[in-house]
Amino acid sequence: MKQFFSWRYWVAVGSLLLLISVLWTLRDDGSPAAIVEQANTRRIDLIARTSTVRSDTSWSVSDGVSRGNATAVLQNGRLLTIADGTLGQSSCLSPEVLDACVLLADTLGDGIVWFALIPAPPIESNEVELPPIDVLLDGVTFARLDNGWEVPLLDRVVRRCEDETPNLATFVERFRGKHVTIVDVDESQISAVRCN
Repeated sequence: MKQFFSWRYWVAVGSLLLLISVLWTLRDDGSPAAIVEQANTRRIDLIARTSTVRSDTSWSVSDGVSRGNATAVLQNGRLLTIADGTLGQSSCLSPEVLDACVLLADTLGDGIVWFALIPAPPIESNEVELPPIDVLLDGVTFARLDNGWEVPLLDRVVRRCEDETPNLATFVERFRGKHVTIVDVDESQISAVRCN
């Protein structure tokens, strides 16, 4: 009972309550809007042409989920597994055709956490067009696009526009939603932006 009335006991309880209140205020926002925003944000760490996407059974992507198991064979020979139920999307009409798609993915080793398959540019080109940049991230090393994809940036991003801007941040601010983002597939990074 003496311990209950000692000043050390109350200092320890007060410190614990203070720590809990600090952690409570620093916690991530758990609101439904924040959860949806986090789910729609995809950090892309792989951009590459595919040789083919092969599977032993019928494979498709519908409602944002892959149906069946598949293997993405990249042009450099690397094999990546797309497991049944992997989150993703595909606008590439024939992923099994040689050199038909570009794979953008969030990977974990040779497994894919999330992916997008988009049509590949002509073989003589190395540029694909993506939605506009919404915001620059991580000291201008990544850009979040309007669709939530977070794509790495080259050190120098070319601005293809008649109106000159001093830097990429000014370009994004001035032409928000009114430009195209261009990814150099060979570099696996955003290389340019172009006014619409």
